[in-house]
Amino acid sequence: MLRPERDRNKTTVNTFNKFARYFGMLMTLIYVALGLFLIFMDTAEYNINMSETARMIFGGILILYGIVRFIRAYQVNSKSNRNKYDD
Repeated sequence: MLRPERDRNKTTVNTFNKFARYFGMLMTLIYVALGLFLIFMDTAEYNINMSETARMIFGGILILYGIVRFIRAYQVNSKSNRNKYDD
């Protein structure tokens, strides 16, 4: 018997949601790593035309943004897991 069309779309949506979840977590790691890189980088090796204060501030903002994104992604992920097991 043929499956209804909606079952195929549901699998696609679940696959996309899983990819988006992992991509979001990867981006949080990238933001934090880039912030740490800016703060602790060797200015002699990398020629970035920023003052030290600007590098520190921008690096701190990137780290904070990465942490906020991680918290939001974790909340969405835990909420979807709770809803999945409640059914």
